[in-house]
Order: sequence, then C-alpha cells, then structure tokens
Amino acid sequence: MFKLEWVKEIDNSLPTLLIVSGVFQYFHEEEIIAFIKGCGKAFPKGEMLFDATSESGLKFTNWFIKRTGNASAIMYFGINDSKEFANKCSMELLEEKTFFPEALKMLGKKLSFVTKVSMKVAEKKKQVIILRLKLN
Repeated sequence: MFKLEWVKEIDNSLPTLLIVSGVFQYFHEEEIIAFIKGCGKAFPKGEMLFDATSESGLKFTNWFIKRTGNASAIMYFGINDSKEFANKCSMELLEEKTFFPEALKMLGKKLSFVTKVSMKVAEKKKQVIILRLKLN
C-alpha cells in the first residue's frame, strides 16, 4: 500500500475518492503522512476518507486488545486534532464526523448497555472520527 505502485493502475485525470477504512491505526504517523502526500501527488483531483482514533481511544483499545491476547494487533496512530493533522499532511480538512451516531440510532435497543455506554463515551470524547481530506 505505502509503495504506491498501485496508483499507476488508476486514471488520475478523474475525480477520485480514496477510502482507507480501519487501516491507518496499525501504522506510524510518519508513514501515514508520507502516504497521504504521495496520494496527493498521484491524484490531483482526489479526496481521501479515513477513520482515526484519538490517543485516549488508542490507550483503551490497546488495553482491550492486550486483554484478548492478541498483542500483534496493537494500534499506534492517533489523531487528537484533525486540522493540525491535515496541516501536517499539507492537505485541506473538508470534513470531520464522529463515528457512531448513526449506528446508535439504527441499533438502539439491540446493543448491550455496556456497548451503548462505550459508544456514547467515544462520541462525546471524539475518540473515533472519520476525516475527509482534499488531497490538493
């Protein structure tokens, strides 16, 4: 993914939306910034949509992952300030949304109490977000 060899297979003259879902958390910020900048060069009419976790969200998630015995799935990348991160990438932040509002509405009573509380806390603290960047 980070080598960007795959971009040669895509017509970059067209508006392009790159969706990177559930990936960035497992890498380090320097790699992600370089990737986003590379995509910006490759897709002059591009936007990127991706999810991110805050640093406090990462602490909780990693604690939980370790408890499940899956230490190989540790997450490293977190965003506390979306605008600051977009600036680091030299990109424009088009949108930031929290992750769970629709799920909470749709699933409502189907969720366990603990799950519902966890999702509401994550929403209130903006621990899980979706960002949309203009790549140029």
